[in-house]
Amino acid sequence: MSAGLHPEGFIRLLAAVALLAAWLVQADAQTDGDAAARAQRLDSLFALLKTAKDQDEADAIVGDIWKVWLRSGSADLDARMEHATRLMAHGLLQPALAALDEITAAAPKWAEAWNKRATVLFLLSEYDRSLADIERVLALEPRHFGALAGIGMIRSEKGELREALAALRRALAVNPFLKERLGLIPALEKQLGEQPL
Repeated sequence: MSAGLHPEGFIRLLAAVALLAAWLVQADAQTDGDAAARAQRLDSLFALLKTAKDQDEADAIVGDIWKVWLRSGSADLDARMEHATRLMAHGLLQPALAALDEITAAAPKWAEAWNKRATVLFLLSEYDRSLADIERVLALEPRHFGALAGIGMIRSEKGELREALAALRRALAVNPFLKERLGLIPALEKQLGEQPL
C-alpha cells in the first residue's frame, strides 16, 4: 500500500479496479458472444445458399451474408468502413486505401476490411499486394466467395488462366449462384478447352 494513500481511499481504489475488471470481463464475454452469434448466422446463411431455388432467393441470401461481413462489431469501425466504401464508389482510390490501411491496422481480424483493401489494390493494378490481402481474408473467412472470385480476376489479368479458373470454381463451390458462372467461368473453360463442371 502506498504511504500517502489512506486505507479508506485504498479500499475505494480496489473497488474501482474490481468494477473495471468485471466490466472488461463482461465486455470480452459480449464480444465472444457477438462473434459466436455472427458465426452461427453465417453458417445458417451459407446453408440456405446451398439450397436456394433460384437467383432471386440466392441474391437475397448473398445480400444478408455481405451485411454480416460488413459489420465489425464496432460502430466507429463500421462508420469508417462506410466512408472508405464511399471513397471507393467515387473512384478516390488513394484516400480509400489510406482509410483501409487504418481500418486493417485497427481491426486485423476483420476479414471484410482486408477484402475491401484487396479490392482497392486490384483497382490500382497492385495485384501481388491484392493477393496478399486476399490470403488474409481467406485465413479469416475461408468461405469468402468475393475474395475467391477476386483471385480469379487477378489471375485472369495476369494471364494465369488455369489458376483463374481454379479460383473461380472454388468460389462457385461456396456460392452456386456466383455471377461469374454466367460469363467469365464459361469463357475461361472455352479458352482452356475444359469441360464445364
